[in-house]
Amino acid sequence: MKKFVIQYFLEKGLTVERTVEAESREDVATMALSESIVQYEDVFGELNIFNKADVKLVKVKDYTEPVTTSRRGG
Repeated sequence: MKKFVIQYFLEKGLTVERTVEAESREDVATMALSESIVQYEDVFGELNIFNKADVKLVKVKDYTEPVTTSRRGG
């Protein structure tokens, strides 16, 4: 299965995203539309839950591996 990212836009400047695995973008869209409560875990390990009525826009995009770089001062 491929990985996709669902981005939930709640209000100006506040976007949360969640990585999911699915066969296609259509499957991800169906999954996102069927949810009435959306939950995601933030970087601090806290589970955040919000009502789908608060979502202004939802985007589905392909998952890309994060790029990590190391910089050394000298």
